[in-house]
Amino acid sequence: MKVSKAKLAIAAGTALMVASLQPAFAAEQKTKPILGIPSSAVASFGGEYGVHNWVESLFYYIMLDNRINYIFKEFGNVERQIALNTQLEQMVLGAKVEYQGASMSAAHADLGITMTQFNAVVEAAYNACERNQIPYYSCNHLIAALAPFTRVIVTK
Repeated sequence: MKVSKAKLAIAAGTALMVASLQPAFAAEQKTKPILGIPSSAVASFGGEYGVHNWVESLFYYIMLDNRINYIFKEFGNVERQIALNTQLEQMVLGAKVEYQGASMSAAHADLGITMTQFNAVVEAAYNACERNQIPYYSCNHLIAALAPFTRVIVTK
């Protein structure tokens, strides 16, 4: 699955549009699976184990990207971030997993994340989908499920 820059831009734009339609306080509430995510979403990632593999691939691409890798190196334990992101991704895709990390606003408040940096993580997410042979539409489900958090992650 080769993701063109045009498809990536369309998907990112769609995710941002969805985010803009969400209430501003969405990230302050307990994180829950997003309505509209099909019950097959976790299965399309290869189950909970497949989601974990995807998150490891995501961080592989993040750590290769000089636009964003320093943020993850400087502000957190990457192995812990992989574990917490695995919980988060599994939960938003509908798995019966409890996310034990901080709220998205608390976790990102002091990082000064820009939209360019946010989009670099979205790009890494699509690369991780390609690496794990996850269908493009399934990757879009995950990106759409995480889009409401844009407002609290992008603070600069």
